[in-house]
Amino acid sequence: MNIEHLKLTIFSALLGNVGKNVRALAFDFTDTKIIVYGYLDNNPCDDDYESIDIIITEIMSSCPDFTEQDIILTESHQPVEGLPSYKGWIFVRKE
Repeated sequence: MNIEHLKLTIFSALLGNVGKNVRALAFDFTDTKIIVYGYLDNNPCDDDYESIDIIITEIMSSCPDFTEQDIILTESHQPVEGLPSYKGWIFVRKE
């Protein structure tokens, strides 16, 4: 997996799809699985999962090696600097 291509794909998929409750998004991946971790202001709702699912669908359509996905959303009020970033931040809201 070309990490630069993956990051560009992710950034393109984010455009217009990050909800107002999202504080930060991180990503991780294996050979076949893409994982998005979201840190939100509130308890995640269906709309939050749907927005991230749209992002992952766009990523998977551009990276056919990914055949599995996982979305992990949690409410968090910790400073972003103290949150796990896994393979990297893909979105961090200015606070």
